[in-house]
Amino acid sequence: MGDEISMKNRVLFFILMLCSVSLANNSQAEMEHYDQLFSAINEQRKGLSESELKSLSDPFLKIKTTNRDNNGSLDETFDLQAIFNNKAKINGKWYQAKDNVGEYELASIKSKSVTLINKDEKIDLNLTKGANKNVVIKIK
Repeated sequence: MGDEISMKNRVLFFILMLCSVSLANNSQAEMEHYDQLFSAINEQRKGLSESELKSLSDPFLKIKTTNRDNNGSLDETFDLQAIFNNKAKINGKWYQAKDNVGEYELASIKSKSVTLINKDEKIDLNLTKGANKNVVIKIK
């Protein structure tokens, strides 16, 4: 009975040695493959010169485009979003009377509209009813 156990141990030991040798050969082949990849990566690559890099534009920089109409004036759009306490929120910024909004001056603020003027034209902006459905005002 003792011979059976030692025979099983010998067979297990032999199988274990066989597996470890086969795995060692496999890892050697993998190492050679990775060595080839690394040597290909290490080769000198030609890139852009410093002057070519400086001539490129920044891809993350937002460029504001201004549209001009036929007579050369700017074609700006204004969005009146809110009026509160004699201040008007136009295009996301708060303005008071006499403040400059682009090329215009905020001439007057009324309860539901504002007037922008410059030397050539006058623009009336009105609040649009129901534009913001998240705000509910109840009067008691």
